Amino acid sequence: MKYFITLLSVCFALWLSGFAQADDPFTVTGIPVDATGSTPIEAQTLAIRDGQARAANILLERLTIEGERLSKGTTPVSEDNAAKMIRAMEIDNEKRSSTRYLGDISVAFNPSAMQAYINQSGLTMVSSQSRDRLVLPLSNGQLNTSSIWFQAWEKSGSQHALTPVKPISVDQAASLPVSSEALAARNMNALKQVGAMFNVQQLLIADDLGGVVKVTDIALDSGNQQNFNVSGGPSAVISKLESDWKSAAVSVAANAVDMPVSVLYSSHRQWLRLKEAINGSAQIQDARLDALSKDGAVMTLTYGGDMGRLRNELAFKGVSLKEDPELGVVLSPSGRF
Repeated sequence: MKYFITLLSVCFALWLSGFAQADDPFTVTGIPVDATGSTPIEAQTLAIRDGQARAANILLERLTIEGERLSKGTTPVSEDNAAKMIRAMEIDNEKRSSTRYLGDISVAFNPSAMQAYINQSGLTMVSSQSRDRLVLPLSNGQLNTSSIWFQAWEKSGSQHALTPVKPISVDQAASLPVSSEALAARNMNALKQVGAMFNVQQLLIADDLGGVVKVTDIALDSGNQQNFNVSGGPSAVISKLESDWKSAAVSVAANAVDMPVSVLYSSHRQWLRLKEAINGSAQIQDARLDALSKDGAVMTLTYGGDMGRLRNELAFKGVSLKEDPELGVVLSPSGRF
């Protein structure tokens, strides 16, 4: 487990603080349910049980590696098993008649129960999350709040992904201090204004070009960016981001090595931000604090063994990784930190 914060402890805190505040990877939102039955109660029961099972399978795909599921012939989560793992549920948009029930459900699953199910299935569970991204959903280079693409992100539930993506609201889009043209051009000055407005350091520009989505993932504090194209809705974009994140996490587990590092900072705020970046890294499996002073720390990191991949991921988080002839490997803030 990591030194600073374990994901499981965060999850339990969220469960105790109330379902509405849950923003963790064990929550699945916006599942439409629809069933008919001989009575209203039967219709509702059938609809809810089916929706819970679909939510459990969405979560199973989120937390595990596709290749492992295929190689092991993993079967879908049954309705009975899904019901046993549920921690809380909310229902919206209910409609019912004497024989039909419709609605949308959001389901929070118990982390321990889900982990036990995944372990019994012989799969690797990845539940650590990257830092938040703010998505700017463009349509052919324009931020059109009435477009189906913009509305799809509002309903996507992508804030619960392993790579959390926060959708922008219609009101927020209307108050942006920059033009759609500047966003489409990936103008860094304009993007930094947006980041400052929403207090985020990572933006996801998803431009729907009509069948193909051109995606740019930008770290504002370091300037690093990743570009890729996908076909499909918001889930296709999230799937690509999550797949890369999970692959990095699995690489760590398989090739982990220990490495002493010096962490340099000039303020307590920077130290907290550096801890957050280290704790949220998919490449770092464990972080042990060995010594601490007002302007530096000595740590031992257990990471995936690929220095280039670790350097690139930390750069996305605004952290510079350099090798110093006297201090060895040094982590320090870079860019706007």
